[in-house]
Amino acid sequence: MRGSEVRGLTGDELASLPGVRGQLDRVTADLAAGRNCLWLLPDDMVVAGYAEKLHRTVLARSPEHLQVAEPGAVRAEPVPVKPSPYAHLTADVPLLEGFDDGFDIGWDLPGPRRESPPAPHAGGPSELMTRLAKALSADPGRAVDELTAPGAHWRPVIGIRAWLEPDTRHGSAGERGHDVARLVRALDAAVKDAGLPPEQRPRVMVTGRLRDLPPQLPDELELELATTSVHWWWGTVGRLDSATLLDGLRGADRHRAAMGGTLLRTRVLRALRSEVVGELCGADLDLAVDLFDRWDGSDRSLDECLRACLAARSIGRGVGCPPVSGGSALLHKPPSALREAWARGVVQAWEGRPRLHPAVWHADGGEGRPDQLTVLVSQAQARVLMPWIEEARRRLAELALSYANRPVRELVELHVRNRLKDHATRPERTFLCAEASELERACLRGHVSLPADERLLLATVVRARNTLAHRKVLSDDRLDDLCEKLTTADLRWGRDT
Repeated sequence: MRGSEVRGLTGDELASLPGVRGQLDRVTADLAAGRNCLWLLPDDMVVAGYAEKLHRTVLARSPEHLQVAEPGAVRAEPVPVKPSPYAHLTADVPLLEGFDDGFDIGWDLPGPRRESPPAPHAGGPSELMTRLAKALSADPGRAVDELTAPGAHWRPVIGIRAWLEPDTRHGSAGERGHDVARLVRALDAAVKDAGLPPEQRPRVMVTGRLRDLPPQLPDELELELATTSVHWWWGTVGRLDSATLLDGLRGADRHRAAMGGTLLRTRVLRALRSEVVGELCGADLDLAVDLFDRWDGSDRSLDECLRACLAARSIGRGVGCPPVSGGSALLHKPPSALREAWARGVVQAWEGRPRLHPAVWHADGGEGRPDQLTVLVSQAQARVLMPWIEEARRRLAELALSYANRPVRELVELHVRNRLKDHATRPERTFLCAEASELERACLRGHVSLPADERLLLATVVRARNTLAHRKVLSDDRLDDLCEKLTTADLRWGRDT
């Protein structure tokens, strides 16, 4: 849970991000196509209030919708109940191991085989069904019948927030969410029995956590491809979402990137700050906002700021997680072995790879810097700096042609390893592809005599490139030096051109 001192993003900010909008659109499209939807979110999204915002956003997109009232909002009263052919689907019937289609439990019934299970429950309609019936002004035992009657004029999307449902246990396994599961099955069976086309079907949208529902329900409902869709918050957000969110926070930049210096230096340091925060926090955008607000962008303060952000959150350090495989993040849902860890926020799909939350790998006190922190910061630095480094290398290679002491063909033979096919007839093209270290070696051997300023820039480029290639982090001093030399080079080259 977020503490009062923690800066987090708002529900509106979350719903506006590209990846989140994509999932909102997918759920909306499935509802519009006449399918029930089960939407599963990590626990922390319910605690932070994001689940409520997202649920209401999708529900409001449907012209006809109905939000089932919270438990306790409607007082259950004894009412005369007319028998319904679907009433037994809301009864205390256990979920089954090794189900076929979610309805057939192998009972031999007379007459044509129906997709509905067994006998009515003597206790009458559930409290959930009572609340739904109250909203429909119907008898609890006839609510499903009235929703699916051929002459009905109202086919709403029925919204259920599963995390608000009472923790009453039903079935042989004592499963939470039993009444929600039975309502989904009852409506699905009634729709099939009535033969309603997609555009005339009432639909249920259930939003909740994994622990709010019977454990087999998500996989069971995925078998009902024609009538039900299951959506997981798995790989929903990515680097574009993080960049979009953090870019909107730059207006209040009061940290190292805004503490004077050239325009180029400010631009590079701002980009680095956003990229490092996004890389470290991954799919935890709430953490990203907090870290972006706390951190001044300097490498020396990063570990301390990240530790402070993690200390203010409920995800504990050292939380166990089963081994993850790279291919698991390419699926539309977390594998069964990872679902509990996913629900607790320990693991999430990020850019096609499974990503452990930083609370799992970050050092819990002690000396030294976590290796994973170094690797992730280095990756972020490389994404921002390598285009600048490559542009400088290319310009230095062009200048080297003007300061060469040997024929270009000879320079290629002596110093360039990766040669183009036409290197013998067009050696200049190959020389322009020389690596920075190869250009430096040519200078050290006297084969190229670059001016002093360009030699210093070349040496700085080589060191920066080697550091990032070995997954190390450029220190603040080296980063400042690189920015300064790139800036002065731009000024020189601008005067030359």
